[in-house]
Amino acid sequence: MAIYKIRGSSHNVIYTYRTSDGQYKQQWESYDTELEAIQRKAYIDFLQKNKRQDDVRLAVAEYKEKRSPAKAVYNTAPDSDGQPAIQPEDNTRRTYAEFIDRFLPFYARKQRFSPNTYDSYAGNLKNHILPYFGDCIMSRITAEDIDNFLDYLSKKPCKGSKSYGKKAEDAPKLSSATIKKCYNILMLGFPTAKKWRYVTEIPDTSAPAEKTKKRKAWEPQRVFDVMTKIEDDPILHLAVHMAFVCSLRAGEVVGIRIDSIDFHDRSMWITQIVQRVSDKSLHELPKEEIIKVFPKKLATSTSSLILKGPKTEGSRRKQYLTTPLLHEIRRRLDTISANKEFLGPEYHDYGLLFCQPDGTPLDPKSLDKSFKERQTALHIEDQIEFQGLRKSGQMHKVRLSKNNYQLVAENSGQSPEVLMSNYNEALESEKRTLSLLVETSFYPNAAPVSDTPSAAEAKVDVLLQQLQQDPVLSQQLLQKLFSNALGAS
Repeated sequence: MAIYKIRGSSHNVIYTYRTSDGQYKQQWESYDTELEAIQRKAYIDFLQKNKRQDDVRLAVAEYKEKRSPAKAVYNTAPDSDGQPAIQPEDNTRRTYAEFIDRFLPFYARKQRFSPNTYDSYAGNLKNHILPYFGDCIMSRITAEDIDNFLDYLSKKPCKGSKSYGKKAEDAPKLSSATIKKCYNILMLGFPTAKKWRYVTEIPDTSAPAEKTKKRKAWEPQRVFDVMTKIEDDPILHLAVHMAFVCSLRAGEVVGIRIDSIDFHDRSMWITQIVQRVSDKSLHELPKEEIIKVFPKKLATSTSSLILKGPKTEGSRRKQYLTTPLLHEIRRRLDTISANKEFLGPEYHDYGLLFCQPDGTPLDPKSLDKSFKERQTALHIEDQIEFQGLRKSGQMHKVRLSKNNYQLVAENSGQSPEVLMSNYNEALESEKRTLSLLVETSFYPNAAPVSDTPSAAEAKVDVLLQQLQQDPVLSQQLLQKLFSNALGAS
């Protein structure tokens, strides 16, 4: 049923209709008199009650056509040169959808958006903002409307894998981060909308609170244990190995060039990443940062895999490789050589270390999916994302370098500030170590800790932590054990 609402001197009729492709959208119509609005409400109610969806869609189309303002109009008063002056276009009756369709490509080019960032903005607009505000006259959007929108989002259930197989009431709601991002995208355009005469004033409203959720990470031993269990998948094993040791993102892993690896120097350069982006973003944005657009496997696909420069200029960096990692890379190169020889001219050689058997690139999202599926198959409860391997490696290096954040940040293409704020967490073994230190220091006359399995494990963790942070201590321990063994013999 339609809703009648008065706002200022405007009489509004608000209702939901179903588009021809099955999506539900909100229609917001404004009228100058109460009689017009009441008559419109009664007409829409009649159509919806009788389930005449085609007629409802027709009514919506007719309203939009009727409200579409004329283009620039000429003023009869001549300017200083005696020529007719063109009045600025009056956009105050245009909808939010009309504004954002013009604004987003313009703003994205101005701010040098990456295709991935453009797709993120477009996705939030399509899924959350346009279904609510798309048909609203932009000049009539108030702070109250925006606050109601934020409240609506806080009750909106997630779609996709997060709610798969769950009832609507049991499905998780949108995260505070998504709501905050929708708010930022919505408010982003208002200053420009005022310059372009879509609005006369910017709604005075405040951003919603955002509850940050830190990405999970594993301790080094946990990463190594998982690697030993996925040795039957050479590509995933090498990807996990590289992500941890070199602190790489998924897009950086699958974008590694074979010719960037120097076995003599034991190093490689990170100079490009692979991303999947929409065709629309490729059409709207400049292409100077895009190295290559890979051919589509399906002609009907609306997205493409691309090869582009790294996330930031600081992400273009040199990484030094461990001996085991170099050995594994050599085995991977042998596999690639065998695939080339077997497929011959059917092999697509893009010079990538990570690729399909026929040489075509890997999608970084499929890498993350494979990693999650393997964790599930191994019955791992505290699962992490592929990006969590990068965080695990960073936290390990911070401890090995005795909190040299500048060194670790430059090694991974980050700023020290980002590293300290997002990667400065205590591991469970460190918390357990702290508890034992408190026990031995605070209770001077306390009895020794009993050798229960958990206590014994805690002692081992303490010792391993000390050995990892102090190589000299490791050598001293080995010498002591060796001398004790000689004495015992």
